[in-house]
Amino acid sequence: MRNSFGTWIYLLLIISGGAWALGLQTAWWQRALAVTAVIGLAVADAAHTAVVSELRERTAHALDSLSPWIRGSLAIAGGAWIAGLNLPATGRVTLAAVVVAVVLFERSMTAPVARSAP
Repeated sequence: MRNSFGTWIYLLLIISGGAWALGLQTAWWQRALAVTAVIGLAVADAAHTAVVSELRERTAHALDSLSPWIRGSLAIAGGAWIAGLNLPATGRVTLAAVVVAVVLFERSMTAPVARSAP
């Protein structure tokens, strides 16, 4: 995730996914303004602005530290939020419970198994 444009878009989707999970709603022009800001960051990064490039590196590192299930779920929800789609609170809670269950299942599959001596 070292591509400048991809990192900024992914960050926008994950933040938007958080807004979607919280049930925040905005007008279309506010969502368009967020997309425009991210495009501006990507252009500044492509122009090798030192501060923005350093911020992208830190952002990419922070995004890589998240679980792939959480990143993917938030990015998908963020796309829905930018498109103006929203669920009632029960739908968001159900989706969050499914994501948590999948993350816990994933972690249980990678946990080392203790073996007893014969």
